Amino acid sequence: MGKDIFSFQIGNLECFAIRDGDDWDRNILLIKTSQHQILVDTGVGRDLYSPPALLLDRLRAIGILPSAIDIVILSHADFDHIGGAIDENGNLTFPNARYVLPQAEWAFWSTKPERLPLSDAYDEEFRRLAHTIPQTRLMQLQNKLELIEPEAEIAPGIRMIAAPGHTPGYVVIEISSNGEKLMYIGDLIYDPKDIENPDWHSVFDFDPKQVVLTRNKVFASAVREKALLMASHVPFPGMGYVSHYGNGWRWQEFDNTNRMKT
Repeated sequence: MGKDIFSFQIGNLECFAIRDGDDWDRNILLIKTSQHQILVDTGVGRDLYSPPALLLDRLRAIGILPSAIDIVILSHADFDHIGGAIDENGNLTFPNARYVLPQAEWAFWSTKPERLPLSDAYDEEFRRLAHTIPQTRLMQLQNKLELIEPEAEIAPGIRMIAAPGHTPGYVVIEISSNGEKLMYIGDLIYDPKDIENPDWHSVFDFDPKQVVLTRNKVFASAVREKALLMASHVPFPGMGYVSHYGNGWRWQEFDNTNRMKT
């Protein structure tokens, strides 16, 4: 399927990693079950960010219309994850979907936080987007959002796991089927080399100390359960396994031939 869409199986579930744009890596997960077509995160969208995202074009390329998506799971509300939930006309991009968000994430953004401090790592326009797009989208979605607690099953074999730090309400999405497991870890990793340092954190992490604890806990679970991981900003398709490497972790890229069984 090329460099923008990657098809793979998790047990009986057909899954796709989809690249939201060509300007920087934003990997989105589509899960097809016998009953549902589930999207995990929605990218930056087409109205508040330039260049416009390509998620909808790439969904159509595999025969999926926006109206066919019946569950949208939001790992958190940062602009590059929630931006695509609303279209250019201010309507729901996926009109027939349940929109699921962690309760703690809603509570965090309800305080109107300063999402990113001043930093040389990004410009003021990026900082503005990081603050305004989530607030705008949450207001537009407020009557549609289904706020849930971690561990609740969203669909058979699919649940949220609390993973605070990147944002206070951040969650990892766990997908299990027929002895195989995928953990959509989103923004817990950016460059695979970074995690060789167990104390590494990103400039985008709201609570650096907490995110280090969370990442080490999630990775330890992934090693124990032989879970495949999918990250939002690791080069497409953003998938791999982790293993212990000294006091830190090593990323092994997934290529459909090195699958582990739980």
